[in-house]
Amino acid sequence: MFNPLIQVPKKLRANHSVFTQWIGRLLLKLTGWKIKGVFPEEERIILVAGPHTSNWDFILALTAMFGLNVNVHWIGKHTIFKNGLSKIMKKLGGIPVNRTSPELLIHDITDIVKSYKGIIIAISPEGTRKKVTKLKSGFLRIAQETNGKIMLAGIDFSTKCIHLSELFHPTGNKDEDLTTVQNYFNKFKGKRPEFS
Repeated sequence: MFNPLIQVPKKLRANHSVFTQWIGRLLLKLTGWKIKGVFPEEERIILVAGPHTSNWDFILALTAMFGLNVNVHWIGKHTIFKNGLSKIMKKLGGIPVNRTSPELLIHDITDIVKSYKGIIIAISPEGTRKKVTKLKSGFLRIAQETNGKIMLAGIDFSTKCIHLSELFHPTGNKDEDLTTVQNYFNKFKGKRPEFS
């Protein structure tokens, strides 16, 4: 399934150019990738995506973002916003995070969220492309601070499919919630399965 008019509610649509949308859809078609599921009618969504195992995840995410014409801002390590790339990355929706001062990230996200009637904040809870034993819990705090709904997205390179799940409702038990999200991601194979 791939139909931006059905999969993306009007309030969550971006203003990507027609050409950019066309390129995104063409690349998805040529590479055989599908997007299953729909975004809900919510104003603020924290999209927790994984497994994150390769830099190709970023390219795939941008392609899907343009193809769906969806208003996504994504969180990335501050180091990729250096060497003249900062303006480009931010124009693409990037929000830099410096792990030594995570409180600044919450402040930046809160400011960005206030600027839109509908927005998606995408985050990879692994915090790295390597295999991790435990996910980071920042997305839970971001959802709480922004009054956002959490949605999980599984990236499966074995079937070339991005799965948009139903909304995830935290229990309030951080460890239990992280285990549930990890179990969800375990169903999918990343570009480098050994890091999934």
